[in-house]
Amino acid sequence: MTVYLDSTLVICQLVGSKKTWDGWGNWTAAYASTLMRTECYRTANLLRLSGKLDDAQRARLGSWIERVCESVTLVPVTGNVLHRAADAFPTAVGTTQAIHLATLLELQSAHGITCLLATTDEELLRAAESMGFSDALKADPSAAPASPAQDAPPAPNNAACATA
Repeated sequence: MTVYLDSTLVICQLVGSKKTWDGWGNWTAAYASTLMRTECYRTANLLRLSGKLDDAQRARLGSWIERVCESVTLVPVTGNVLHRAADAFPTAVGTTQAIHLATLLELQSAHGITCLLATTDEELLRAAESMGFSDALKADPSAAPASPAQDAPPAPNNAACATA
């Protein structure tokens, strides 16, 4: 299976949320927007500032974010992606959600790659489904993240980081 990873799923996997995805690492190819790295680090920093992570946990989480980014094909946020993200969508979505949807469209139209969307973001999932994209995960987005586990998460089994 070919998946598109959203940062909500990545963070849930890395911090050990109550609901993890059994499909983690069981893909033939994985893609993500370069925006994912920024979103993951912003979330990690917010978790640290809110006291939900200590310094050691935050450092470990940063290492895990890098491992994920190095293990998936990162798709750049190009002018074309931003132009598509500015278009109307069938359902209400925010800016970052629109960028992810535009990236899925770009992968499909410019590269012939159709991905299953792996996310815990219900709005993003609903929008993707309304646009004809299948989903790879329907998790409860309200599952509160726990503290990061002491051991690293299962490593994705995809090729080294590249740009689509």
